[in-house]
Amino acid sequence: MSIEKNDTKTNILDAAERFIVQGGYNAFSFRDIAEAVGIKSASVHYHYPTKGDLVAAVMARYTELFSQLLPNPKDERLDPRVLLNGFINGFKAKIVEQRNMSLCTMLTSDKSILPDEVCTELSVFYQLKLTWLSQVFARLDQTDEDTALMQASQLLACLHGASILVQGTNQPVLFDHALSDWRERYGK
Repeated sequence: MSIEKNDTKTNILDAAERFIVQGGYNAFSFRDIAEAVGIKSASVHYHYPTKGDLVAAVMARYTELFSQLLPNPKDERLDPRVLLNGFINGFKAKIVEQRNMSLCTMLTSDKSILPDEVCTELSVFYQLKLTWLSQVFARLDQTDEDTALMQASQLLACLHGASILVQGTNQPVLFDHALSDWRERYGK
């Protein structure tokens, strides 16, 4: 049974994502990917000529999948408090329940060594989250774009800080402590 070309690319991306989440940008080589997928290293290079190309593709796929999971923040049928708490709960599930750092957090910690194409994809992902959260805050507080962006930035910084705190201390309860003011202010 041979692996189809698209399955090979998906398997390569899956393996690379696992390595990045476990240890960052430098956590793997093309040889490691090839071994994990069960192909030759040259096959990895065939699909992704450079490590930057591969990691940028991982990040682009991550962004696309993440964007598909986000409900429309402008949909009046959806309660913005539920949207905001769902976002926080999703972050908590990744960090506390799955005991993983997020792909974007791991790559951000390596930003100084990332190729430009990876930095671009990383920026696209953060902008997606900021835009979505800003739209939710605009509905929640009936506020202007600048204030909504400030709130989105503060929440996103709190979420990422909480994730690092939980991983660094191995105390999952600290996630809830860090988010307690947000939950109190915007709880369901």
